Amino acid sequence: MSSSQRSQRIGSRVKRGGRAIGVCLAVGLLGYLSGTAAGIGTIGHLSLLGYSTETVDEIGLSVAFNVVGAGGTAVSYLIVRRHGFDREFIVDFLRLRRPTRWDLGWVVVGLVGAFVAVVGYQQVVDLIEPLGGSEGTTHSGIEAGREYPVLFLLGIPLAVLLTGPGEELLFRGILQSRLRETFPTAVAVVLTGLVFGAVHLPVYIGSEPSAVVVSLGTVTTLGLYFGVLYECSGTLLVPALIHGCFNATVYLTNYLTYA
Repeated sequence: MSSSQRSQRIGSRVKRGGRAIGVCLAVGLLGYLSGTAAGIGTIGHLSLLGYSTETVDEIGLSVAFNVVGAGGTAVSYLIVRRHGFDREFIVDFLRLRRPTRWDLGWVVVGLVGAFVAVVGYQQVVDLIEPLGGSEGTTHSGIEAGREYPVLFLLGIPLAVLLTGPGEELLFRGILQSRLRETFPTAVAVVLTGLVFGAVHLPVYIGSEPSAVVVSLGTVTTLGLYFGVLYECSGTLLVPALIHGCFNATVYLTNYLTYA
């Protein structure tokens, strides 16, 4: 192969890689913006109807963000890409299949592993300067729940039914699968994990910079972990359930602590 051909081949790869990253960033940003807009609209309508309370607003925001922002954006991408609803393509692209008993084992072991990953990450942070000993800041939804503990109980089914499936559909199902078409699997997992962490930045804004960095690192670590689970299990069901159950466990723990 001549140097000219080699240069053209490298240029083509760089172009394809840049296009894939651009598409994924655009889809991720669209998911965040549409979810935010839907959440604000939902809260506004609830207020007009006289149901505006901290509890109702948090529930409305969560439902709107995951259904419209994550789920709606993911479905829209699949439809636009194939110019219509292509069931065979969707099943193959998202790696959907009938669950097996092995998948249940993945979920149980994977849920324990998620907490191990978070604890391990914090231990690493404790050894790094200037973050040594730093703790992450609290998610805005958790802060609201500590004032209104009923939010935690309501958040448990929402986490399992909406948050886990919605976010995993968008990030692992759409973004990671799209990046995997262009990049090696490991690179796709890392890039998706970074995007997953970045879109969570707004919920931590306002805290100390070191706390925000630690919190985003925690979210990114979980994103990488869910990405690995998706690849190892071969089905989107596994990370979706583990993600939802992880959040639900956090809610339950907070409820038992603050109720």
